[in-house]
Amino acid sequence: MPTSRGAVRLVDMRRGRFREETDATFSLGAETTPAIEAKHFAGRPSARADPWIEVSLPREDEHFLSEIVAAMAELMAPGGRLMVVYGNDETERMLRRGFPCILTPVGAALLGAGCTWFKDWYFAEGGREGEAKLQGNIPPDGDLGATQLEPLCAQVDRWLEALPAEDDPLVARARARAGRLAGGMVRPQKPWLPRTPNAGIHR
Repeated sequence: MPTSRGAVRLVDMRRGRFREETDATFSLGAETTPAIEAKHFAGRPSARADPWIEVSLPREDEHFLSEIVAAMAELMAPGGRLMVVYGNDETERMLRRGFPCILTPVGAALLGAGCTWFKDWYFAEGGREGEAKLQGNIPPDGDLGATQLEPLCAQVDRWLEALPAEDDPLVARARARAGRLAGGMVRPQKPWLPRTPNAGIHR
């Protein structure tokens, strides 16, 4: 798959912990060192377990992050779940300070890929859940997607209104993302979602 940082190539694919789970490793460009790790769970209808993908990848380049997250979302059917690992990065610093999740790099990438419901999988003591990750769910239909986006937009509005007047680089970058959302520059890519889900965000 071509990206702004070179072609993404499959290095290894193997069975995961369950028969429905597949683990995959990818390299980037001319490098042979693994750059992206992904897990795909195909779902288990008998247990009402929906399909999901978990991906760990470089996050310092937001454009590349958005490209990979969007590509992973394209593999999911409506109702699927996409989780992106984060930590020691801007997304973690913003979430720990209470920024709206869709104004973080990972959250904005998930939103742009079609996700409309979010959960922060963060466990201060660690544990079997593994690394911290931000989950985004792809809605099964556009009506639910629009309904789920309304409180996200309202949360951003409240957060922007309550911001103190201070010179904070993280706040400045979050404001910039909010501006792109308000201007319609970031839209969920899935065709069953409304084309302007961010219309409720005001600058």
